Amino acid sequence: MVSFHNTQTCSIDHKGRLSVPVAMRREGPGRKTHDRFFLKYGTEGCLQLYSVEGWEHMEAKLRKLQRRGPRERGFVRAFGKDAYWVTVDAQGRISISPALSGRAGLGKEALLHGNIEYIEIWNPEKYNASMAAMPDEKLSELEQEMLGEE
Repeated sequence: MVSFHNTQTCSIDHKGRLSVPVAMRREGPGRKTHDRFFLKYGTEGCLQLYSVEGWEHMEAKLRKLQRRGPRERGFVRAFGKDAYWVTVDAQGRISISPALSGRAGLGKEALLHGNIEYIEIWNPEKYNASMAAMPDEKLSELEQEMLGEE
């Protein structure tokens, strides 16, 4: 499975195109560079950019979930609202629709954060506010709680 890491701030041009740094598009040193992603609105006000493999994995989960009943089908509809496939152009850019850009509050800049399974695309101010809510002391405490001491 593909893993995404790193955090970078990138410009969004007047046509809504965002450059995805090659370091974030590449699976690893000497490995495949992604030329297609699935883009959707995420949690906490950011967008999520999934690799083809990552989205296929998520889609399998969603297929099972929507069979459970009306509540779950409603969730799947909301989960995929305004979502679509994006292709990386020759300059390494993807196009973000006005609907998704507006929902995430994006302007002329976006902060891209590799969150292991996908890349988060944030309004930089929203990202900084979310990180301020997680001071180093709290982070250390949660790390010990969630990951355990070795």
